[in-house]
Amino acid sequence: MDIFQAAILGIVQGLTEILPISSSGHLILVPAFLGWPAHPLSFDAALHLGTAFALLAFFAKDWITLFKERRWGTIVAIALASIPVGLIGLVGSDVIEQSFRGPKLVAGALIGVAFLMLLAEWFYRRERERKENLTAPDIFAIALAQALALVPGVSRSGITILAGMGRGLTRETAARFSFLISLPIIFAAGLWELFSVYREGALVNDWSSFAVGIGISFVVGLIAVKILFGILKRFSLIPFAIYRIALGVLILLSTNY
Repeated sequence: MDIFQAAILGIVQGLTEILPISSSGHLILVPAFLGWPAHPLSFDAALHLGTAFALLAFFAKDWITLFKERRWGTIVAIALASIPVGLIGLVGSDVIEQSFRGPKLVAGALIGVAFLMLLAEWFYRRERERKENLTAPDIFAIALAQALALVPGVSRSGITILAGMGRGLTRETAARFSFLISLPIIFAAGLWELFSVYREGALVNDWSSFAVGIGISFVVGLIAVKILFGILKRFSLIPFAIYRIALGVLILLSTNY
């Protein structure tokens, strides 16, 4: 993969991993629309390291507070929340890569989750009372939702924010905890794939592309987090739902894919 393609995919990853529009879906669609050759899933996973470091930097105060106040129950719960998606990813990664990376399947997931967003916003506006603290069932629900994000087009941030809103959390609280809960698995997946690529010798031959992609996804990811919380505070998930539906319809109407 050349540096230019790696840089573009780094930008795509940084924006779409944070915004609830699906990073895995866009990492499939962008090369398809531009006529680029398919890149391995390992490169996608490695790019997640950039956004993982961005999330770690952005939520550093939250993590420091958790450890400083010795909130071990929350820390353990966050770690346990990574188990469902970790197990599914470990067992079914090959099936996911072979069976769920078609553009039209991505389109279906984009549109389906978009309608869930619209439904969630309808209920959100009808309920005046919203909580800002998570319970064990809340964390469990978000953990299960995170496993669905393995399907390209779903969006890890989108589906976990929806799960949090469904449990009565405010948008901002749902987003904050969805990123805290997703961070361990994003790191684990990225490091594992990077190690696998290194072990196979591909990293030595293509280290510059990996470095550029990861570095750019880090910078763009930091910017995207600020954008997301600004939108959630002032508006809602509706702008993202509209984008997802428009993109999904565009894909389905395309005669080339």
